[in-house]
Amino acid sequence: MKWIACFVVMFLTACANNNTGYYADDSVLIRQQFTQMAQPNNPQGWLVKWSGVIAATRNLASGTEVEIVYLPLGYNGVPQQSEQSPGRFIAVFPQLLDPVLYAKGRSITVSGKTGESREGKIGDMPYRFAVINATEHKLWPIVKEVEVRYESPLFDDGFYFQHRVFVPR
Repeated sequence: MKWIACFVVMFLTACANNNTGYYADDSVLIRQQFTQMAQPNNPQGWLVKWSGVIAATRNLASGTEVEIVYLPLGYNGVPQQSEQSPGRFIAVFPQLLDPVLYAKGRSITVSGKTGESREGKIGDMPYRFAVINATEHKLWPIVKEVEVRYESPLFDDGFYFQHRVFVPR
């Protein structure tokens, strides 16, 4: 009987939400953390995992800088498409990344340590970027939307059943 009670306690403990992951419950906390990282004298050396859509890729003599529009992480690590973002960040990579592959509009997830925020511009507007010194990243496949139409041979009145299928390219 003790074993059953012990098993039930362990099961309930394992199922409890510990709120340490990058999930919807943490989205407000992570957005606040992201906004804090773009401030002057920001905390540095924090291990973070951010995602978003690439806005620009710049190759330098020391490596590559990728400017990313922040989007929240989905449960699977893929950036969730959204109409709003708390801002942009710069991911600094020590190696050369090809700007054709790391092109504007591609989704990316980056993990690493926060660095000192820096001044820059978006167009002609001054902007302060959060910085992450990337240690790992995932460039997500391009998703192409394909429209598939099904026509029933038994019922043809000119209307079609339509489904949208997302196919990785």
